[in-house]
Amino acid sequence: EKIVNALQLPYSNAKLEVTNNLIKLIKRNAFGFRNFENFKKRIFITLNIKKERTKFVLSRS
Repeated sequence: EKIVNALQLPYSNAKLEVTNNLIKLIKRNAFGFRNFENFKKRIFITLNIKKERTKFVLSRS
């Protein structure tokens, strides 16, 4: 039944598996990173993830 579903349905977890493998690869190579922030930045860069910026309105008094 699971094999039939895999062949008939258009759903796949391939993108998630690729993402997990990239993070594990970075983790193996991340021995020299000084802190978690650098590790997180490397993941964002590798996966091309951009942080959403909050737009602040600054008023001049």
